[in-house]
Amino acid sequence: MPTPVSTPRRLSFGPYEADLRSGELRKRGTKVRLQSQPFQLLAMLLERPGELVTREEICQKLWPEGTFVDFDHSLGTAINKIREVLNDSAAEPRFLETVPRRGYRFIATVTAVAEPSQDVSPLPSLETEAEEKNHRKLSSRWFIWAGAGVVLLVAALVAWYSLRPHPIQSIAVLPLENLSTDPNQQFFADGVTDELTTNLAQIGSLRVISHTSAVACSGPRKSALQIARCLGVDALVEGSVVRSGDRVRITVQLIQAASDRHLWAHTYDLQLSDVLTVQGELARAIAASISHTLTPQEDARLSRPRPVDPEVALLYFKGSYFLSKPDPWHARDVFLQATQLDPNSAESWAGLADALHTMGVFGDPNAFDQAKVAANRALEIDPSQAQALMALGATAFLNDWNPGESEAYFRRSIAARPSYAMAHALFATTLAHRGRFEEAIQQIKLAGILDPVSVTINSLAWHVYFCARRYDDALRIILATNELDPTFLPAYRRLAISWEQKGEYQKAIDTGVRGRIAAGEAPEKAKQEASQLRAALASGGPRGYWQTLLDRIPPDERWGLGAAYCYMHLGRHEEALEALEKSYQRRDDPYLIMWIPSREEFDPLRSDPRFQKMLHDLGIS
Repeated sequence: MPTPVSTPRRLSFGPYEADLRSGELRKRGTKVRLQSQPFQLLAMLLERPGELVTREEICQKLWPEGTFVDFDHSLGTAINKIREVLNDSAAEPRFLETVPRRGYRFIATVTAVAEPSQDVSPLPSLETEAEEKNHRKLSSRWFIWAGAGVVLLVAALVAWYSLRPHPIQSIAVLPLENLSTDPNQQFFADGVTDELTTNLAQIGSLRVISHTSAVACSGPRKSALQIARCLGVDALVEGSVVRSGDRVRITVQLIQAASDRHLWAHTYDLQLSDVLTVQGELARAIAASISHTLTPQEDARLSRPRPVDPEVALLYFKGSYFLSKPDPWHARDVFLQATQLDPNSAESWAGLADALHTMGVFGDPNAFDQAKVAANRALEIDPSQAQALMALGATAFLNDWNPGESEAYFRRSIAARPSYAMAHALFATTLAHRGRFEEAIQQIKLAGILDPVSVTINSLAWHVYFCARRYDDALRIILATNELDPTFLPAYRRLAISWEQKGEYQKAIDTGVRGRIAAGEAPEKAKQEASQLRAALASGGPRGYWQTLLDRIPPDERWGLGAAYCYMHLGRHEEALEALEKSYQRRDDPYLIMWIPSREEFDPLRSDPRFQKMLHDLGIS
């Protein structure tokens, strides 16, 4: 491992030399342009070669006042600029290595450049020194007293500011520690944490960060202030859970982040059957401790008894655990068991609806109708079940092609749980694909604040900005998402689309190869198929690229969005329109409602009456 550098002035690595004082980067003596913020990030990494520099450390040093969503985008942009200047690769790094979800490491050898010797100034004579000493004594005394007064005043102001009570407007629930002797019970501790987060998220006056981001930003070696800065919150809830048979003990405490002061603490000893009811009591107690007044509706929801069969409670938490992975297939099976044991569990029906709707998004069109059945069953039991309402909002849009009904469901879901990040994000996506960009951007920004490090939320933000034709913003967002978690497969297709839109076909091909390898395909096979596209691009330019993609679709299957894109880029507009019409009539592609209204490729078709009819029937026009 490279030796940490002790001299901070000039550092060299490979053919490069960085001057940390002047902020200049040179390659073999020639100055290379690198903007200020990427250079500061590079300097952080160079000062600790071979060590992991965490995302939180970077955030605190370079973006202390920014929101975490902007931080993600800015970090991804800065990393890409550094790699571009150094001619480095994320897949095969020579200098900068990504540690997924954690940070970055500079892996090349770094050496300090010796500074040239400086001329020594002559010492002053003894007579001159004696004359100046008396003058300095008189003037220094005045400055000492004046300085002391300023220091005391500043200290008093700082003490007053830090000790005075600050209103708490935002909060995060950190992962509750699993104190059970069985490590397989971690899903139970995660489930209790997530359920408490869900209950707090129903309080409209309080901004509650999602469980996903709270997990990503927490750590045993981090102070409360560090975690709070990462999440952008005023207070943290932490504690532990232990289960022994049907007995549960939950210990929680509320901490003010700025002062690390404990505001409230309590221990609950309960039966497993009361675990959901106690979550509502906890949320009400936390709200009371920070002087947040609940509305009558909020108080009624959180006060409602929610007894649950102990076995159903365990299944519910396990299903939620699988759904968060996301593994909707296992989640569906577990939630289905829970509903069979207790047909009156609204939470289990809602979890089942969410799992089924996610399966539909992942390519199982038959799951959408099953999701609607499960969601409506949940709402029969609890009309304000936010998760069920969200699933219906997504299903009404993608499966039923009913954007008006979809919007109504999303608004009800958000009203029931104002801090529901995924509901805000999915609503934003549907709004963007309908052309309501201002509202969509507002919703996706709020989702990003509530769940700042979620790759799913950031990936959905790409949809919003791409539909608004803010292509540079969309590209920056999806690059940052891919950097944040290279194992998140949907980001690769979205990134490739962005490169295609900008005419960067080689980069689109490279992205496709990386995505297929990340999905488990053999590198040789992925690269071999990509070589055909590269050859077509080299010989025929963009037209050759799109013709090759079209040739890969069997002639009797050339309908739908994929074929239509190829036809439009080849100038075959009539065939593109026919491909869209056939897919619309077959109703075999739920994504028609998303891309027919928004993709720029289809602009030449928008005046055609047949195209306008499709838009009207989709509820867009």
